[in-house]
Amino acid sequence: MRDHNRDREWRPLPPAAASRLERQLIRWLIGLRLLAVTALLIGALLVQTTTDELLPIGSLTRVTGATYLLSLIWIALELLGVPARTCGAAQLTGDLLLISAIVYFTGGVWSPFPFLYLVTVGLAALIFGLRGALLAAGGAFALYGSLVVAILYRLVSPPLPQLYRSLPSSSSLAFQLFVTAAGFAVVALLTSYLAHSAHQAEANLVRERLAKERLLALSADIVHSVDSGVIATDPRGTIILANPAAHRITADPAGLEGRPIHQALPVQGVDWNEIISHVERSAQTPRRVEGSLADQGPPLGLSISPLAGEDGSLVGMVVHFRDLTQVREEERQEHLRQRMAAVGEVAASIAHEIRNPLASISGAAQVLARLPALGDSEQRLLRIIVEESRRLSAIIESFLGYARPPALQKGPCDVARTLEEVLTLFSHSPEVTARHLVETQIVPHPRPVIADEGQLRQAFFNLARNAVQAMPAGGTMRVEAAPAGDHYVVRWRDEGVGMEAAQIREIFQPFKAFRTGGTGLGLAVVYSIVTEHRGDIRVESTPGEGTTFVLSLPMEAA
Repeated sequence: MRDHNRDREWRPLPPAAASRLERQLIRWLIGLRLLAVTALLIGALLVQTTTDELLPIGSLTRVTGATYLLSLIWIALELLGVPARTCGAAQLTGDLLLISAIVYFTGGVWSPFPFLYLVTVGLAALIFGLRGALLAAGGAFALYGSLVVAILYRLVSPPLPQLYRSLPSSSSLAFQLFVTAAGFAVVALLTSYLAHSAHQAEANLVRERLAKERLLALSADIVHSVDSGVIATDPRGTIILANPAAHRITADPAGLEGRPIHQALPVQGVDWNEIISHVERSAQTPRRVEGSLADQGPPLGLSISPLAGEDGSLVGMVVHFRDLTQVREEERQEHLRQRMAAVGEVAASIAHEIRNPLASISGAAQVLARLPALGDSEQRLLRIIVEESRRLSAIIESFLGYARPPALQKGPCDVARTLEEVLTLFSHSPEVTARHLVETQIVPHPRPVIADEGQLRQAFFNLARNAVQAMPAGGTMRVEAAPAGDHYVVRWRDEGVGMEAAQIREIFQPFKAFRTGGTGLGLAVVYSIVTEHRGDIRVESTPGEGTTFVLSLPMEAA
């Protein structure tokens, strides 16, 4: 197991973040430098005008002017895009020279401003780390020591001669230089350590901020991308957040936030006041309920969970819900498949047992009909037996074809051509009268459909017969077919009597005939053929306005 402390080990800032930090420090350095030298000059002028002290105002003015000139150069380098570290090194070098000039003009050995070197050392540590701090400390000591030595041996002319009348002894100056060097080194080490700590804190802060931003963005993307509705409320049940799916499912494009949940999500059989009380009492127990939206809305499955704050206190609740329409339809389809399979297996066995005796009855009746001693009445009765036996045999054969369909003989099939041929043949059949009109709009598919052409012909023929039989007084049967994505979709419309919702739910079940004389097997066979081809069939119908069957067959490469 990894050590937790190792996971929180400091890692350097990303290059882009480090560069931004360094460039920000360089810009601050320019401003602080201008502020410091301006304050120094103004302070010297105030002292000069309010006391009898003689200060090198002219020299300080020249130093201030040089600082402003250098600052303009640094700004120009910044605008030209010179790397931040190059600008920083140039500025710190210039600062050491400017501080040396200030120390010289304000008294040299007696100047109160050598501490400014420490500021430069600290800035070097912040920008360049320990190595930069030690280099700055070394440069500062070299400049200050050179200045002290030059003054001691009178290699430079003093700006304030009155201060040089009694110079300290060589041993005192050596001790002063030693203390100064030690001070510069200690400050370099301490500031580099503090700078490292600051960089570490900054890196951790940036890393945690970026991680939090990524987490928040990911959480927002997840909430906005899920297909289920998500609603967050306060403890009183007022909605404070709703994702797009919640607006879509509730058919409310923009008005959920700020409303009480019992108004925005009115679910039949759900008492939101009781649920809010339950969440308050059982803060750790999610609750699941089902119901339909008011005003004949879709069925919903809801999961209600408490929303806890960082301290564990209850700050509201989260309602996750989804539209169960598709789930219910899939359950109904699966139940239908299971029921049809069970009925088919049982009935196929019964039909097989009936078929043999029925054939014997029909044969015996035909033999008896040929006897010369029978009268007309007996002959007519025997003909009825034979005809009804044949009709019953045809029904049994049709049912056996549904219950035990032959194995699919799949191959590349031009469904558009097959459909056109079936409709052409059917339009010339006796079932299509002068009162019926057949209209087609068939678009070929770009690649073959892998299917059993014979079974598709049977399915199309059954649908055509069903459409015409649904229009006993005449009407138009319109067939449209076209590719849709990776499926070939056929729409079969009629202007017949239409169906009630209860009839639609049972339309594909065997022996569910909704017209006189029907066996109830035609559409059951269609359903079986379509599902065997991994396709889908659905029904849209309104009583008195006709029915539409929509077939969707997957297209596959040959």
